[in-house]
This record gives sequence, structure tokens and C-alpha cells, in this order.
Amino acid sequence: MLGILCGIEAEAKIARKIKGTEVACAAARPQKARWLARELVAHGAKKLLSFGIAGGLEPGLPIGSMIIGAQVAASDGIWPCDPVWVGELMQKFPEAHCGGVWGSETLIATAREKRALYEKSRCLIVDMESQCAAQIAAEAGLPLAVLRVVCDSATMDVPPVVMAAIAEDGSINIFRALGHVARGTGRALAVLKKAAQKI
Repeated sequence: MLGILCGIEAEAKIARKIKGTEVACAAARPQKARWLARELVAHGAKKLLSFGIAGGLEPGLPIGSMIIGAQVAASDGIWPCDPVWVGELMQKFPEAHCGGVWGSETLIATAREKRALYEKSRCLIVDMESQCAAQIAAEAGLPLAVLRVVCDSATMDVPPVVMAAIAEDGSINIFRALGHVARGTGRALAVLKKAAQKI
């Protein structure tokens, strides 16, 4: 069984269409994500996938770009993604970029913060669940992969209201999430939906 960890309900809804999976939605709350990842393992997951949308860190990486993680980095460690699984995903998605993923405990909201994080880490994207999946996969000795789609580019600021718009169940009040961010999210989710059909 494949365990899939998502941040918002819109991602989880897409992931649930992938056969042979159990999906957990952490509502962009890292501590909840760790607990849910352990639950996935307890329920019999043999692999863990961090799946969803992400913020762009690499300059010039456009909205809608698919990223396959080569490794996950965070403030407290670096975890490699399973090379065989990464290779399989890259064969399925030759258009994807493969590189580092930064897992953050907080929203990296401004273009300035993204630039500083990119200069420090050289990671392509940032999200709030991948480090949690990576930590629990390492604890359990399970293969890890990351498949994410850029929803806001490195030059975009993400208003704090976006985090406030994410409810405990991972649903989003789209009116609170503001127009330009919502449009980017919609484009990214459309790419994610197509990707789910090939996993």
C-alpha cells in the first residue's frame, strides 16, 4: 500500500483516485503531518509519497512546473528520496524537474524569504509536509518520494491570509485565499490531477 501525505484537501481529493493508496491530509500543519505519516505506516504503508502543490524557490521556475524530489532538506536534516522510485517517476514524467525540496515548519511567504532560502539551500521548491514524510519514512525504513507542482513562483508574495484560509480539515476558503494565489493554485492542481492518472 502507498501512503500519500498531502497538505490541503484539494490535493488529497486528487490523490484518493490513485489505486492502492491511503491518503492523509495535514491541513498545512507539520506536527499533524508527522502524526498522520506515522498513522499511514501503522496502517500498512510500504512507501510514503509527499504529494501536492508547493512554492517555487528556484528563480524562473514557472507556475505549473512539476518537481520530483531528489532529496528533502529541512533545518534539522537531509533525507534522500528513493533513487529507484525517483527514476520510475522521471520516466513517467520526463517534463518534470528533479532536485531538492525544502520542508518548512512555517509558511515561506515573501519573495525575499524565498530568495534567501534558495541561496541557502539551492532547493527547487518549498512545502510544509515533505520533511514530515521524510522523517517518518526514515524512522520506518520505508522508501520516500516527493511529487509536487509549483503554485506560486519565487517572485510571488503569498499573503498571510492564505494560511488563515486553510481549515483544520485541509479545505480552503477560496475567497479568503485571494485571486492571484487562487489562480496559481488552480493551475498547479490541474497539472497534479493529470499526474495522478499515471502514478
